[in-house]
Amino acid sequence: MNDGFLGGLRLAMVALQNIGFAALVGALLCDTWLARSHSRWQAGVSMRLLLTLRIASLTALASSAFAFWIHCALMSESTLSEAGPAVRSMLLETGFGHAWLAGAAFMLGVVVLSLVQSGKPIRLKPVIWLAFAGVALSRSHAGHPVDAGAFSIPVWADWMHFLAISVWVGIVLVTTYIVVPRVLNAPATDRANTAAFIQSLSGAATFALFVLFATGAYNAWRGVATPENLWTSAYGQILLLKLALVVIAVALGGHNRFFGMPPLLASLKELLSESPPRPLKRFAAVLHVESIVLAGVLVAAAILVSSPLPGTT
Repeated sequence: MNDGFLGGLRLAMVALQNIGFAALVGALLCDTWLARSHSRWQAGVSMRLLLTLRIASLTALASSAFAFWIHCALMSESTLSEAGPAVRSMLLETGFGHAWLAGAAFMLGVVVLSLVQSGKPIRLKPVIWLAFAGVALSRSHAGHPVDAGAFSIPVWADWMHFLAISVWVGIVLVTTYIVVPRVLNAPATDRANTAAFIQSLSGAATFALFVLFATGAYNAWRGVATPENLWTSAYGQILLLKLALVVIAVALGGHNRFFGMPPLLASLKELLSESPPRPLKRFAAVLHVESIVLAGVLVAAAILVSSPLPGTT
């Protein structure tokens, strides 16, 4: 293995970790919205969401551990099999190692909480949310923002940015691949719950988007420093790519919000037959494309976290 391969593998692990975080958040929120009305169909979806929570948390923990191990190997210029001493040194002697260890402990807590319950709906959500907030804060202390100091404004801005993008991407991913396929087969008695779910989805995505843009603008201003760094540095170019993907996703989400949702909600409230409403399929198709674009956003975010700021090495 060479550094080039290890560096690429580390980026892949960070991107997978981001997707795991998002899926975890999406599963928690989607289950909360669906659990407002109890039925056999809702219980079945909740079981799927609990499984998603378990897989997402395990994936996030495992990919985080592997990425950390690779990082230590790269820093010590050793192979993966020889990186043990570097890992120990990183954990015991560096702020980065302490932050990672705290985040891993919080994520392990999420894994345990997901495994000790049966769902229908997911229980212990407040504790899981607190643990995930700890994971997010630890992550912010392991990146560029901590250069301004522990618990500084840049750290909290990055924390809010991470939570916002996890909410937006997570609810889109989980809705697209877990909830919508089952909504297509939902009985007519669950259509009102589905309508309320879609309204909550739209409201949460809109709020997360506002937080994302506000904190993203602040983080970009701090990271790029000068406008010319946007196109003259690798960091700035990746940031522009991420922004372009976000704009595309916003356009797709806006299309669904203003053109897809009104007929969908009307059909859900009026439809009495067992057949799925046609507007739902159109809504789901746009949501599917949006989910792919947002996955690209998470990959770009993983590259940004691992890239040096302009003017640094």
